[in-house]
Amino acid sequence: MFCKTEHDFKKITNVSYGTIKKLNKYLTLLNKWQLKFNLVSHKSLNNIWNRHFLDSFQILKYIGKNKKILDFGSGAGFPGMICGICSSNDVCLVDSNKKKILFLNEIKKKLNLNNVFIYHARIENLSFKNKFEVICARAVTSVENLMDFTIAFSNASTKFIFLKGKSAHKEISLSQKNWFFNLKCEKSITSNEGKILIFKNLKKK
Repeated sequence: MFCKTEHDFKKITNVSYGTIKKLNKYLTLLNKWQLKFNLVSHKSLNNIWNRHFLDSFQILKYIGKNKKILDFGSGAGFPGMICGICSSNDVCLVDSNKKKILFLNEIKKKLNLNNVFIYHARIENLSFKNKFEVICARAVTSVENLMDFTIAFSNASTKFIFLKGKSAHKEISLSQKNWFFNLKCEKSITSNEGKILIFKNLKKK
């Protein structure tokens, strides 16, 4: 499935025109900030609707509604900010890069996103009162590192959703040395090599 324009995105996702308007505003701000800061690769900007917007959106079908989500290593907002724009879930975005946090706060403000919460910190220095129902990450670090970094923010029913590329199966094998888990592996709709890894019942060996 390929998504080249906002019209393709609307057709594939069936989001409202109001959501498309917000995504276009997001794109305008991203292009503006990209001139000053390297938020995403320049090449991927030419394929933004597929590479970043739809790639992020696709995990919502595995999340559901009215969930509390932690997006670790949010970067320019993928997938967390897209999930916040396109759903009513509460999404906490965490990143240690100050420039990216400034950008995310600008998006939150300009798009008036009351369900998005942004934290400038290293994940190991964070603490939350309640655990998260979903923890997601995209293009941050290895599967095993993601498990190590985020397990403290989970409970027995937490679902971990990691977007991965061609190294997915190798990373899964390596993580099995130190972790117990149930895994569902879904194909990405935006890339032939992409995988959506959905972990449950995660426990250290």
